[in-house]
Amino acid sequence: MAVKNIKIEDIQDIDLQFSFFHYTNMKNIDSIDVNGLIPQIGNSATGIEKSEKIFFAIGEKGVFSIFDSWIRWLIAKRITDLPGEKADIPFYRFCTFIMRLPLIRHIVNIFVNLIVWLEFKIKYFKVKSFKIMKDILDNSCILKLDLEEGVDFSYTDIDEVKSQKFNRKLLKTVYAKQNKMSSKKMDYWNMHTFSNKSIPPAKITLLKLNDSYCCMDILLWMIKNTKINLKTLSPYLDEFLKYYNLLD
Repeated sequence: MAVKNIKIEDIQDIDLQFSFFHYTNMKNIDSIDVNGLIPQIGNSATGIEKSEKIFFAIGEKGVFSIFDSWIRWLIAKRITDLPGEKADIPFYRFCTFIMRLPLIRHIVNIFVNLIVWLEFKIKYFKVKSFKIMKDILDNSCILKLDLEEGVDFSYTDIDEVKSQKFNRKLLKTVYAKQNKMSSKKMDYWNMHTFSNKSIPPAKITLLKLNDSYCCMDILLWMIKNTKINLKTLSPYLDEFLKYYNLLD
């Protein structure tokens, strides 16, 4: 992969535990090489996040946890999907809006919790979400960010989702297993930069594994070279990889 401004480094040569990781679709690399990472609110965060930020995870533990959370989120979000793979964003935004309304929030929460519980129990929804996740990982790459505390982010910053009046049971379901729901602060797997803070190319490193830049290849290498118990930390990621026979 040809880049001019961002660095390239092999995952085997970096300190996994203390690195800051961000993943993105490979088609974004040309733009990132020129403009760096630009804060935004993605489709999946529409109606949830309040300000534009760049998210990242700390260490391989954070990488495993964020992918586990993404799988959980994909399963739970099936209720807002039209036939096919594309989410109905207006309906999704409507759902996040009514979940905040004081007068009907409790009734809506009971309904949403029931639907999400059923979705997690029915294999069809899991498999559909696994297929979407595999496509994401096969077409993404991983970036290492050279961030400075106090300049680019703060460890004491607030998680905007946890600080709002969302369904706590639902959040606990879709958040990674080792979340601190009792605290409004960010978790190690769901970190973000200061609002509206860009990351220039000079602070970005594109990671590879030998000649591969594929996120899936790098993720599998991380798993094979860690002492972390994946099934305990990230059970849905573990189940996803076993579904595709990707774990030894």
